[in-house]
Amino acid sequence: MPINPDILMNKDLEKVEGSWSEERVILYNIAVGSSQDPLNKSDLEFTVGPNPKVIPSFAACIYPMESVFSIIGSEGLEVSLTSLLHGEQKITIHKDIPSSGKAITKARITAVEDYRKFASVTIESDSYMGDQKIATSESVMLFIGEGGFGIKPQKKEKLTAPKTDPDRVLEYKTLDNQAILYRIPSGDNNPLHVDPDFAKVAGFEKPILHGLCTYGIACKKLIESEFNNDPTKVTEISARFSGPVTPGNTLIINSWNQDSYTIANVLEKETNTIVLKDFVLKGNKVS
Repeated sequence: MPINPDILMNKDLEKVEGSWSEERVILYNIAVGSSQDPLNKSDLEFTVGPNPKVIPSFAACIYPMESVFSIIGSEGLEVSLTSLLHGEQKITIHKDIPSSGKAITKARITAVEDYRKFASVTIESDSYMGDQKIATSESVMLFIGEGGFGIKPQKKEKLTAPKTDPDRVLEYKTLDNQAILYRIPSGDNNPLHVDPDFAKVAGFEKPILHGLCTYGIACKKLIESEFNNDPTKVTEISARFSGPVTPGNTLIINSWNQDSYTIANVLEKETNTIVLKDFVLKGNKVS
């Protein structure tokens, strides 16, 4: 059996030590859209040191995707990397992430579910600086064509966007080389995002943008519009990845303000396809 739930649920994942510098944070901030307008003075706090501001979606880079890739092909998950898609991502910020530092991340597999046409594996990770937990990430990884092992999905309560006109519409034009820029600070070296031949084998016409890059772009744009460009006000981010983005295309972010959160759907303008569904930002808004 390519996917064995019993083995996966009992698999010990190694602790991972990760470090980041101010330069890496600046590169990440640029890769998700900071200082796209060089005359935006407030964005210089993200892209010029010392002490650049840290966008909270950077927490997804502390536990690198390479650690996720390392379990693919191991006992209990004997599948091809070409079957992997990122399904969902949730980040909870417990303490402001400094502009440089070192963290130990402890991860575990918390769910293995069968959707028939694909399998879902959920990895939850806690990152610590010393004895202080700074962030928790929950990544849902989808393996296309690998269902059929019989573990029914659990029902989950989710926030959904209203069926009304959005309160705000934002736009961001991605760069043709956005995936090249993002892979450097993120550490996500999946060839799906840079290698045309690999992308074709995986069923795409050309390399697609990292889902977490789109996630970071949406996070940054909504921090600008709803949190006065102050990333320390954000306590939680979550979204479902619902479609690929072709680098060079334009993102439309339709957002709604709710009592305790902002929710958005992100579309690729050229295809009118939702690429991030029910993107939620929680925190202390600045009026």
